[in-house]
Amino acid sequence: MSSTHQASEIVIVGGGIYGTSLAYQLAKAGKSVTLLEAGEIAGGASGGPGERGVRTNGRDFRELPVCALSLELWSHYQQAFEGGVGYRRIGGIKVFDIPYGHREHEVMGRMHAMAAAQSSLGAPSEVWSRDETLSREPELAAGIIGAVYCPNDGVGDHTFATQQFAKEAAKAGVSIRTQAKVEEIIHTRGVATGVRLAGGEVVPVGERLVIVANAGAQTLLQPIFKPHEFSPVWNLMPQMHYVSNPLNKKVNHLISHAHRRLAVKQIPDGTLMLSGGAHVAHTPEGLWKGSLSSMTQNVTDAIMTFPFIDHSTFMKADASRIETVAADQIPLIGQTETLANTLYGYAWSGHGFAISLGFTKLMTDWITSGSKPEALEAFSPTRFHKPAALLRSAEVSRAA
Repeated sequence: MSSTHQASEIVIVGGGIYGTSLAYQLAKAGKSVTLLEAGEIAGGASGGPGERGVRTNGRDFRELPVCALSLELWSHYQQAFEGGVGYRRIGGIKVFDIPYGHREHEVMGRMHAMAAAQSSLGAPSEVWSRDETLSREPELAAGIIGAVYCPNDGVGDHTFATQQFAKEAAKAGVSIRTQAKVEEIIHTRGVATGVRLAGGEVVPVGERLVIVANAGAQTLLQPIFKPHEFSPVWNLMPQMHYVSNPLNKKVNHLISHAHRRLAVKQIPDGTLMLSGGAHVAHTPEGLWKGSLSSMTQNVTDAIMTFPFIDHSTFMKADASRIETVAADQIPLIGQTETLANTLYGYAWSGHGFAISLGFTKLMTDWITSGSKPEALEAFSPTRFHKPAALLRSAEVSRAA
């Protein structure tokens, strides 16, 4: 089946927070945009119940400048969009205790070094003493020795935010097509000219093709990638747990723990959301299988951090969203060598929601200016191949 549609300047594949916010920003920059989503908007990793952390605290240092930009944009769009984007700036703390075999001066040194590095990279951070931490979060376990506090951190309703960006993108003129699964990139003479949908229709591409479909991105790009463009990634299914709060206790911040795989959020209805722990099994079809061991580990870590949670009742679990993770757990963003007009971003590694608006702003700048922002260099897939190539070059030089 051939296309009967006029080519948009930009065709975006993927209707999550990356695709919708990028579509909106490009439309506002004057581009004609078509957004293609295989299912429904926010139907993948950008959707689901509860809230996501919008944090800088504890991030990979390479991400922090982009994340700082992203937090500014979350605040901006919360005010600019009618109804906001579901963003709440409540501050975030990473709490520290002294694990077995460690020494207090080591842990305190790590806290101060972490806060200093984060602050210098665009994420204001400060160290709280034990007393100050417990005054701000009195329900924490007595064994903590302090925390690193990031006042600009917060939480966001990821499904609502994604839908809001889709709504505003449509108002700005973006053509959004759901149930439009892309199966093949059509190209000629080093340029992507269209994408073929599952039903055979070809959607034409004008100026740029952008692939931000996360779990499906590398498979779609595989036929046009050169060997060194492939990156070591895998898929997982994070499990979120929701428990009641019968004692009506208050968790005042976005909470993470330095030595446990744990994040604790109190969503607006008072329910406690526990995440960050072990994951669950999944099938090739994307179906998930609940895991009692995952639940036990996550809930135990939560109770050790907030003892009052031991009084809670388990409400539900959700692990229905596939996430793609890179080997070094930071995203992959680049331009294909074979097709000069094709950009991509994927492998958000389980924490991409918070940083999304920074990345899509930089990708918008790239597309509109024609120059790749320096801030994106750290996320190129060449990071997995370039060091070895440089070493081989040095060896050849020495031999000569």
